[in-house]
Amino acid sequence: MKAGRCDAIPLSRESLAGVAPEIPGSRVLDDAFLNLMTAVGVPKNRPEALAYVTTFMEEAKASGLVRRGLDAVGLKTAIVAPRGMKP
Repeated sequence: MKAGRCDAIPLSRESLAGVAPEIPGSRVLDDAFLNLMTAVGVPKNRPEALAYVTTFMEEAKASGLVRRGLDAVGLKTAIVAPRGMKP
């Protein structure tokens, strides 16, 4: 892009945030090209563990804990999944 030999770079929003300021006239599009998901796993046949983790994650998203965690590691543009979202 810097040399003017391409029109786009398909990277995550977080990656582009560091590159875009170095390329005059560049911009990061609003639409998503790459969505990353993080999951929490529990052993099979552990319904209590699954219920606990599910409740914890929903509360962590609702309270802003997940957002604050992402912000703390520099992922300020990462989107927190909506309540009840399942892959």
